[in-house]
Amino acid sequence: MQINLNKKTVTKDLLFQYLTDLEIYRMYMDEDITTKGNMKSPLRTDEKPSFGFFIGENHELCFKDFVLGSGDCIKFVQMKFGLTYFEALSKIALDANLQDEFYIKNTFRTNVNTTPYTKTRDDIISDLNTHSLRKKSRDWTIQDLAFWNQYAITKNTLIKYNVEPISYVFIGDKIIPADKNAYCFKEFKDNKETYKIYQPANPSYKWLNNHNESVWQGWEQLPVTGESLIITKSLKDVMAIHDVCGIPAISLQTEAARPKDHIIDQLRRRFDTLFLLYDNDYDKEQNWGRQFGIKLADDYDLIQIEIDEGYQSKDFSDLVKNHGAIIAKEYLLNLIKLPF
Repeated sequence: MQINLNKKTVTKDLLFQYLTDLEIYRMYMDEDITTKGNMKSPLRTDEKPSFGFFIGENHELCFKDFVLGSGDCIKFVQMKFGLTYFEALSKIALDANLQDEFYIKNTFRTNVNTTPYTKTRDDIISDLNTHSLRKKSRDWTIQDLAFWNQYAITKNTLIKYNVEPISYVFIGDKIIPADKNAYCFKEFKDNKETYKIYQPANPSYKWLNNHNESVWQGWEQLPVTGESLIITKSLKDVMAIHDVCGIPAISLQTEAARPKDHIIDQLRRRFDTLFLLYDNDYDKEQNWGRQFGIKLADDYDLIQIEIDEGYQSKDFSDLVKNHGAIIAKEYLLNLIKLPF
C-alpha cells in the first residue's frame, strides 16, 4: 500500500485553513444563522425557539442551545450526529470533499445542506456585535415583589444581585415591550456589563442572554471563604438559597456549561465543601438536569445533591414555592448535613 506522505491527520486548525466556522454550520443547517433573537434548534425538536449564536472568547462563532448547551462548530457537528471529536472533524472533511488532503476516519455520510446563503462571516460577526442586547429599567412594583416572594427572595437580595425590573428589551434596532413580570440580571466581568433577560410568562422571549459561559451568576456576591458552597443552575436558585438557608451559592449559565479548571480550584481553596444542585427533571422523558449533574460531579469530584421527586419540585426555588421556606430550608440543610 502506497502512503501519501503529503496527507496530514485532520485537526481543527488545519480544517480552518479550508473552511470557516460559518461555512461548517451552514453545511448542516436548513436555515441560515439569525442574529436577531433565537431560532428553533437544529439539534432537537424545539417548539419554542431556544437556539442562538454568540461570539466566543477566541472570536469564533459559537452556538448556544438552552437545553443541550453550547460550543463551537465542531461541537455542533458532534452533537448533531452523535460523534466523537475526531469523527466530527473527519465528517466535515469528507462532506467538504477534503479527503485527498487528510488522513481521516470514515463516518456515516448524510446529506449536506446546499441552500444558498448571502451573508458573509464578517456580516454575521458584525450583526452579532452590532445588535446588542439592551433594556429599559423601571421602578419596582408590588406585583414584582409578590412574584419574587413566592421563592422567599427579598427586594434587598434582588438589588444585591443586580436584578432590575424592565419595561422594554432592545435587540439592535428591534424594540420588544417587556411582560408585566420581566427582569434583567446584570453581570460585570472584564470591565463589561452584560445582561440576561428573564420573562417567565413569555414563551418567545423567556430568556435573552449576552453573558458568555465564563460569567458565573452570583460570583461578585460570594464571601471570601466559607464552610459550604452550592453550585446550582440559575440565579433564581442562588438567591433563594441565599435568603432561605443563608448558604453561599453560585450558578453557571446553563447546566451544560463547563467551568474552567482553575475556577473550581479557586473555589476549593475558598470553601471547605462544594455541593452540586442541578434540576431533577423527574417529569421529563430524559432527566437532563440529573445527567448533566452526574457528569459535572464526576469530572470535578463534587458532592451531587438533588431534590427528591416526591416533592414534585425540580429545583430549590420550586421547592420553596410549592412547600414553603421552612420545609425547603430543613430539607436542603439535611441534604448537606448542616443543623437546622
